[in-house]
Amino acid sequence: MRFPIRDENLNVIGCLRGFDESLLRDDALIEAMARAHTRYKENFMTQFDVTPENKRSWLENSVLGNDKKMLFLVETLEGRVVGQDGFTLRDGGVFSSDASMKWERDGHPALFLRNFYERAAMCFILLGCSGCEITIFKKNIVTMLNVKRLGVQKIAEYPLTKSAADGKITYTKATDPSQINTDEILIEYRLEKEEFLAKHKDLAEQYTGSILI
Repeated sequence: MRFPIRDENLNVIGCLRGFDESLLRDDALIEAMARAHTRYKENFMTQFDVTPENKRSWLENSVLGNDKKMLFLVETLEGRVVGQDGFTLRDGGVFSSDASMKWERDGHPALFLRNFYERAAMCFILLGCSGCEITIFKKNIVTMLNVKRLGVQKIAEYPLTKSAADGKITYTKATDPSQINTDEILIEYRLEKEEFLAKHKDLAEQYTGSILI
């Protein structure tokens, strides 16, 4: 399953390929995904060195085995995989944008910015979601700047608690000030369906096939 990634003039600049069971047998792909996750592990709430074995297990059980989660490979126009992205359906008609990693610099410069719009259109139009939530470490300046370009609203900042065990570092939202033992901050943003449709009407129409009122 492939969805186009389009620029602001609706020209196709790449595509989102849905991760399916056949890709579990692609050893080179699984190894590339494991290397990328390890390289960018500091952007995740749970941080550890990822191996092809535990990556394949996660993809099989937590992605393909979860009908609330969708993972995409980001491809250039030439079909080269340069990263991944995805979303998870939450309670209350909300989806979270997650699993975003850019592995290579190849492809259109707006490929990863524009693929968010495509995923948002899928969730808002095809799946009937009402809102999108994005959480980012405050230290991740580049990603924060890109997210703000999407028209999101900042909802909250959360101080975090850090713990380490079995080779993993885990961050959790601190429910008590006395639990705070790190300078890391998690920022939560939200994008409403109405705001998205108002700003990206032409793109949304590609999924409805009709004029939005």
